[in-house]
Amino acid sequence: MALAQGAGATIVTIDPDRTRTDLARGFWRQAGVAIGRIEVVNRPALEAFAANDPLLAGPFDLAFIDALKHEYQAYVEALVPRLTRGALVVADNVLWSGRASGARAAEKDDESTAALRAFDAAMLRDDRFQTTILPVGDGLLVAHYRG
Repeated sequence: MALAQGAGATIVTIDPDRTRTDLARGFWRQAGVAIGRIEVVNRPALEAFAANDPLLAGPFDLAFIDALKHEYQAYVEALVPRLTRGALVVADNVLWSGRASGARAAEKDDESTAALRAFDAAMLRDDRFQTTILPVGDGLLVAHYRG
């Protein structure tokens, strides 16, 4: 994505694991991604949003969510005021190997499955978005922000 984005565009990624993001920076350089095209916030996402980290001010035209499943809905709520009209919110793993859809049985105490079921249902009902779930990989939710 960094190599395909337009001039002047940036990607902001949030990951509290500095070891992982330091490793990623090396791969970005090997791929030819210019310094500054990808900005890193090394804090838990909700903490960074609550602290009004300047890198997270937006506006964003795409947000990709792939993190703690029980926080997905809170990420969306933190993102909404930072989204441009027409932005896409994409969330990974929303079918959770069939457990979130009910195609596969889930353990009674599986908090991630319960959280993803609630998130999927909430996003499909949310009038701020036009949402669909694609049965690709482990499930991909794509939501168009109406603004």
